[in-house]
Amino acid sequence: MIDHVSDGRSIVAFQGEHGAYSEQAVRVHFGPEAEVLPCRTFLAIIDALQDGRADYGMLPVENSLAGTVIPAYDLLIDYDLHIQAEVILRVEHCLMAAPGTALADVRRVRSHHQALMQCEQTLRRMGLEPVEYYDTAGAARDLAADPQPGTAAIASALAAETYGLDILVRHVEDQDFNFTRFFVLGTAYPARQNPSKTSIILTTRHVPGALYAALGELARRDINMTKIESRPRRNRPWHYLFYVDFEGHEEDEPVREALLGILRHASFLKVLGSYPAAQQSSSVIVLRDTQQPGSGPITHSS
Repeated sequence: MIDHVSDGRSIVAFQGEHGAYSEQAVRVHFGPEAEVLPCRTFLAIIDALQDGRADYGMLPVENSLAGTVIPAYDLLIDYDLHIQAEVILRVEHCLMAAPGTALADVRRVRSHHQALMQCEQTLRRMGLEPVEYYDTAGAARDLAADPQPGTAAIASALAAETYGLDILVRHVEDQDFNFTRFFVLGTAYPARQNPSKTSIILTTRHVPGALYAALGELARRDINMTKIESRPRRNRPWHYLFYVDFEGHEEDEPVREALLGILRHASFLKVLGSYPAAQQSSSVIVLRDTQQPGSGPITHSS
């Protein structure tokens, strides 16, 4: 691990501008004094980890309303990084505008497409036009720098405070229980903590029952699968990668046996990491520290 700062604090890269939900997740997980590195894209987070400018990356992978963040998942197959922890953050969207703007004057709203999807019904009821922007906090920052008549932004309360915007309406998300799940990425292996989860990527042979047989290795050992997601294989049309999360740690004997069993049915298997599972509360998820990485196996293939 590179010692970037004299007091030993880690640098954490995230996608977006200051005030983004990803930055909020960083501060919940690593503490309010965490050193952060804003990045324009998800790929820039990976670059920062690989060239040593950051120790960790905070990558959003799933939202409880809008679903999987597909570009983030696609990066996990291409780069040899390890999941250090999961972070689940309660997302509370705010409609904000330049000081002095009345809600009745707002006609259009800028934000990231994921945020607009999470507020779609509310914006329709309010008669507001959604305008896609590259980032929630970026929409807030640019609106503060160049106020446009009739234009508001959707972002976090932190973004409104950061850029001096007035919050016109709080909680504009369509559903109260709006959570985003993040992976903390790093180059080392995380220390084991319980309860744990494990994430893998696999491909199966193109024969009947191949996926059923592979996932049956989990069921036969009473291992609870918590997520499955398919993505096209870019080098083989109509063949798929499967992203699977399940409870347990790869050092547990049942999980080790299940992975060996999956490998017998799969043409490729990559373990993205075994990591501390987040615990949910009413507003955010109570998280565990991952500052001290441990060691262990991670990748298998055949």
